[in-house]
Amino acid sequence: MERSTILRWIIIALAIWLAYTYLPKLWGGGNGSSSFQPLGPESACSTHSPCVPEVCDAEGKNCKPAERKPETYCELQGDRFSAQFTTQGASLKSLRLQGERYRNPSDSPKGAGEPIDLVTSPDVEQRRPLRFDWRDQGATGKDDAQVLYDAFDWELKENSPSQCVFTYTDNMVELRKVVKPGSRPFEIDIEASVKNLSENKRKHALSVEVDTWRYQSEVESHFGRPSPFMTHVSCAHDNKNTSKAITDFEPKDFNDPEFESGWFINRGQIQHAAVSDSYFAQALIPLEPAANRCLLQIEERWNAGQFTEKSKDPNYGAAYRARLSYPPQELSKGEASTYRITAFLGPKERDVLSSAASGKYGLDQLVDLGFFSVIARVLLRYLVWLHAVIGNWGIAIILMTISIRILLFPLTWKSIQAGLAMRKLRPELDAINKKYANDPQGKNIATMELWKTHKVNPLGGCLPVMFQMPVWWALFTSLQTAVELYHTPFLWFQDLSARDPYFIIPFILGGTMILQQKMMPMQMDPMQQKMMTYVMPAVFTAMMLFLPSGLAVYMLTNAIIGILQQLGIEKYYASTGVAAATAGSGITVREKPDKSLPDTKK
Repeated sequence: MERSTILRWIIIALAIWLAYTYLPKLWGGGNGSSSFQPLGPESACSTHSPCVPEVCDAEGKNCKPAERKPETYCELQGDRFSAQFTTQGASLKSLRLQGERYRNPSDSPKGAGEPIDLVTSPDVEQRRPLRFDWRDQGATGKDDAQVLYDAFDWELKENSPSQCVFTYTDNMVELRKVVKPGSRPFEIDIEASVKNLSENKRKHALSVEVDTWRYQSEVESHFGRPSPFMTHVSCAHDNKNTSKAITDFEPKDFNDPEFESGWFINRGQIQHAAVSDSYFAQALIPLEPAANRCLLQIEERWNAGQFTEKSKDPNYGAAYRARLSYPPQELSKGEASTYRITAFLGPKERDVLSSAASGKYGLDQLVDLGFFSVIARVLLRYLVWLHAVIGNWGIAIILMTISIRILLFPLTWKSIQAGLAMRKLRPELDAINKKYANDPQGKNIATMELWKTHKVNPLGGCLPVMFQMPVWWALFTSLQTAVELYHTPFLWFQDLSARDPYFIIPFILGGTMILQQKMMPMQMDPMQQKMMTYVMPAVFTAMMLFLPSGLAVYMLTNAIIGILQQLGIEKYYASTGVAAATAGSGITVREKPDKSLPDTKK
């Protein structure tokens, strides 16, 4: 098989993969559903009543909804974060990350330079993270369930930076919820208990969730790069991981047996439930007792009353939800149940995730490194080590790239060597192409004979490149998801995780690709040669315009080293007088016999 044919198949396969991977994400991965859900908080009032606790007289009659109390807050100070809990649902009102790197950029509408807040819907009570629901899913009335309320106010019993204690008591139940900073970065330890105060047995089934709201404008991607805010919901259960995107929640999917009331249900031994994007995650870890279900949901929302199409609503977006659900329990009078949960809310720093909750619950699975994840993890560890030694992420990327090129140099040598051998055969190949311009079969026979005579393997230049592809792709995926580069400056870049603000490197990369093509011309017709020399670099330049700057630094360093290695190897062969392969000239091309002429040998 000709090298040009192999390269064409590689390019076609790459184009198909890129289209499959990125095209569905160019507009944020929307599901294109014609259904809609209006803006505003959900409520279970349609099936469960009352929505708020009731105040009754001494005889238990003349009940009316209790008035909501003014909201009060508890400020919690944890390892590398500060959190604010509210008495409304004892839920998380805000969680601000600490450190100069985790601040909003200068063009952010959420307060330039302010600490990043991972709570994206603080004004919607039922969409705040770490809100507990005690309702038994089968409950139909007060006599069957512990607490049927969708909204009620807790009493803040203890308010300190190291601990928040919330309580709620009525004639049926006594609830207690204690939140405190965990022993590791970005962790919150939660202990919740429920006690039956009534004469009758009461049922409950605890559920707790994490939530993220994203506007469509935030998750819209650019050509070649999904948005870093593209969000997934996931469950780790029974030593496997289930991850869902918004495209998995189309109306047709709701008929699948795994769905229940719009939720995707995971059953088994639950390790964690999480909502995450490229750089940040919210995760729930059930410590004791074990949770038996993890529920995932993504809800599209827009103002259908004002806008006929969701795309026209500037506030159009989606709520991403991951919920832990515990099996129902029945308590007699005076009996109590206690639940312990660890919540992780922070950046997806790999060393932090691997040790979260003692490292037993698989939070490192939240970092998606693709098919070559084993190689990518090794490269990332090496990158982190280089940064620890050098102290600069940009230089660490350059040094890592140089190291990889040195490690793969034997393969590079063989690839360039094979290319030089093919170049020496160019005159003979041109002669064959001219002689057999209208005879493809004869051209193939003559070409194969030429390669056999000179002991040239046409795959010699392709196979080394193909062996290097897993390493290069692992580098690509690891740098694309490396939170270590988030808001890290280098040269004229203010953020190695964002695109080059001036598009300098993408255009330089396009120029280097053209130079490489001219340095090592392929054996193909002029039109194919022109396409490979100019069209493909133009396409890849367009794709690289919006890639992270850290990835662009790697690709440019890799391209420059490749050019230097090729020039060096060519100079070596020229100075030593040693041929890259036994490629000579003066080959006699065997002509195909003309069957119309008489056979003179008879």
